Amino acid sequence: MKYIAKMMLAALASVALTVPAYAWDFSASGSATTGYNITNTKTDSTASYTTSSGGFSSEMSSLKLASSNTDGDNTASFSWVADWDGNLDQTISVSGSKKAGNWTASAGVSYNLDDSGCYATDNGSSSDNTVTSCGATGTAGAEDRGAITLTDGTMTIVLGEASHLSGQNVDSNSTAGGSVSMDASDEDLGVGAFVGGFHGVSLGYKVSDTISVTVAYQDSSDASDLLGAGEYLDGESGYQTTGFGVGASVVGGPATIGVTVGSASTKDGTGVGSLKTDLSTTGLGVKIDLGDINPFFDYGSTTIKGSSTSSQYEHGGMELGLTYALGSDSVVFYYGSATDKYSTTDKVLTTTGMEVGYTTAIGPVTLGLGYGTKSKTDDDKACGTSATSCDGYSYSDIDATMSMSF
Repeated sequence: MKYIAKMMLAALASVALTVPAYAWDFSASGSATTGYNITNTKTDSTASYTTSSGGFSSEMSSLKLASSNTDGDNTASFSWVADWDGNLDQTISVSGSKKAGNWTASAGVSYNLDDSGCYATDNGSSSDNTVTSCGATGTAGAEDRGAITLTDGTMTIVLGEASHLSGQNVDSNSTAGGSVSMDASDEDLGVGAFVGGFHGVSLGYKVSDTISVTVAYQDSSDASDLLGAGEYLDGESGYQTTGFGVGASVVGGPATIGVTVGSASTKDGTGVGSLKTDLSTTGLGVKIDLGDINPFFDYGSTTIKGSSTSSQYEHGGMELGLTYALGSDSVVFYYGSATDKYSTTDKVLTTTGMEVGYTTAIGPVTLGLGYGTKSKTDDDKACGTSATSCDGYSYSDIDATMSMSF
């Protein structure tokens, strides 16, 4: 399978290179990141020592072969991307857009070529593993999902699986690890509305040059997918998810303000089951462009409640800071705080983070220097859902990172 895929990719690349009459542009690119960091971690308030770690590191990523074509108002692009994140991801993608009258439509298809779709289990023999299952673990069980976007520049309709709503996260941070997130032990979302990609439909409308509004509706059988991020809390199986959300962006002077409000719930399609999970979420993001100084602020609040009396999650957060331009260089200041509760009887776990960073260019290379800290307090005075959510947990990171694209 992998050999055939590689042969197909080679053939496509050859066509893109040798048939200029079709006006296909070809490119190859990659990126590299190297750096040095020093971290100090204290696991909880009772720990008698701090663990130091870090050192030099490197990561070569996103080897990409791409080709694109423009034919009047119609466009098409092809890419093959290989990346390593614990395993070798190979993704082949094709996307395109077509225009008729004032309307332009766009869509795409992509597949991950990682696995054969079958896996082996240990049958007790040291010399043989027997293939016992095939299907949903690899390409044999792959299903491509996406959306069609249709726009005339004023109205935009998106139907399918897409990020229909913005979470309104507008933060900027450094290369150090001091930033916070909402529900860091699970969804790990940026501070803002608790939304992601989901099957549904959305309508965006540009009211004026400074105001735009989006409404979105979800109705799907995708499990644990309340507005693309919320999970089922009561073990629902075979349930339907419905949701609704509204987003708006307003530009006033130097400020851009974004707001998203949404809700979603589960229901048994047979009308028999009594289990139910409800989600409500709000996100706010504010960016101010003052030339060299650009402050930012974002906020998020989410409640996910199951039909069980104690089944309830609450996630909240806020971030503020600014970026300061020094010619072609920049400095960033960041502060964030996030809160999590995982039942009605659970007490608040609070995570606080801070970062200071500096970015400059040395020829073709980008150099980032950063210092970040993170600390946690748990009102239960105990560990939460993971080893890094204990009361008194603290972390600091000094980081220097060089990166380049080629």
